[in-house]
Amino acid sequence: MFGAAQTQAQAIDETTEKQLVNICKALQSNSKMKLNRAVSKSGLNYRSISKGLVCNGMDPVTFALRNNAQKTAELFARKGNLDYQTLLAKL
Repeated sequence: MFGAAQTQAQAIDETTEKQLVNICKALQSNSKMKLNRAVSKSGLNYRSISKGLVCNGMDPVTFALRNNAQKTAELFARKGNLDYQTLLAKL
């Protein structure tokens, strides 16, 4: 008999969670300075964040765009090595 694979979300510590929430808030603020500061304080880089961060059920760039935060969406896409135009077209 084969065992079913179980997928579980990996628990993160409270500090890391706060840092990730701060990144989402910075994305929403449309302030490049706040975004750079939040990413820097997290100790992560844009690429790693872009691969796993979810803000209100959306990827970071989509979240920023849905909140009319064009500047932070463009910055995050550029630094996260994402295709901004493709993400924009999906909206």
